[in-house]
Amino acid sequence: MKALIPAILGTVLISSHALANPMEGHRIGLGFSSTEADSSDWGNGIKLEYGYEFNHIFGLNVSYAQNNDSEYGLKLDGSTFKVDSDIGYKFDLDGFSIKPYAAVGLARNSEELTYQGEKVMSYNDTSLFFGIGARADIGRHFYTDMRFDLPTFDSVDYDQFSWTFGYRF
Repeated sequence: MKALIPAILGTVLISSHALANPMEGHRIGLGFSSTEADSSDWGNGIKLEYGYEFNHIFGLNVSYAQNNDSEYGLKLDGSTFKVDSDIGYKFDLDGFSIKPYAAVGLARNSEELTYQGEKVMSYNDTSLFFGIGARADIGRHFYTDMRFDLPTFDSVDYDQFSWTFGYRF
C-alpha cells in the first residue's frame, strides 16, 4: 500500500505536466495509402488527413484515402473515410518529438469493381476500427505520421497502411 501512494502521485504529476504544457494545434497532411483485403493487394492511393492535437496525449483525426488498382480488365475504385482519436504520449526531444499511439474510431468504406466498364461488385460498409502508429514532429511546423489500421468490416478481412507528411499550424 505504501508503494502505491508514490506511484499514484507520480502518475498524477506526469499527467498534469502533459496537460499543463499543451502542444495543441491543427495539422493537415498528404500521403500514401496501401490497402489489403483478405490477405491480397487491394490497391494503393493517396491519403488526405486533418488532425488536431489537444495536448501531449490526445488527438483527433479525420482522413480520406483512396485505393485503386487494375489488372486483367478488372478495375477497382475504393475509398475510406475515417474519424478517430489517437491516444499516446508525445516525447519531446531537441527540435524533434515522437508520439507512439493507439487509435480507435469509425471507418466508412466504399468499393466498386468493374470489368471492361461493367459493374461487377459494389460494397459499402461502416465499422469500428483500431490502429497503431507513430507521429514525429520535425521542428515546429512539419510532421510525418505512419500508421496501420484494422477495420472490422463484416464480410472482409481489411487492413490499411499509410504514411503521411504534413504541416502543423
